[in-house]
Amino acid sequence: MEVSADRFTHVASEHRAVFEGNAHAKEGKSRIDARKFIVYFDANNSAKEYRAIGDVRFEIVRPDQHVKGRCDRLTYRVDKETYRLSGNARVIDLLNKRRMQGEEIFLDNKNHSASAKSGREGPVKFIFQMEDKSKKKKQKR
Repeated sequence: MEVSADRFTHVASEHRAVFEGNAHAKEGKSRIDARKFIVYFDANNSAKEYRAIGDVRFEIVRPDQHVKGRCDRLTYRVDKETYRLSGNARVIDLLNKRRMQGEEIFLDNKNHSASAKSGREGPVKFIFQMEDKSKKKKQKR
């Protein structure tokens, strides 16, 4: 992973690195942009968690996944392969042509699942395309 920002601070005693001001993280084709990006390390100095805070924009690209979106705060747990998006979260699944929005969205890459919670801003929304079977029948004729 490559991370850049206006300022960098490493706090060894807390096992974390903080990138502030126009933080940009990139790994392969995936990216996360935010005001602040924090990497938490385990005892072996391997990344265990990423947090992006403030005006978060992201795009996640994997062989079986391509999503992009935005939120106020993003937390990624490396060992569990989970994303927790909070604060006016919106996700677009580009492979499956679906959209989800809510106060909080949880994406679980290991179990290929997603969930959302509503908040004061309104209900959870899930938008997807439905296949029009009548058009398919006409095309087969």
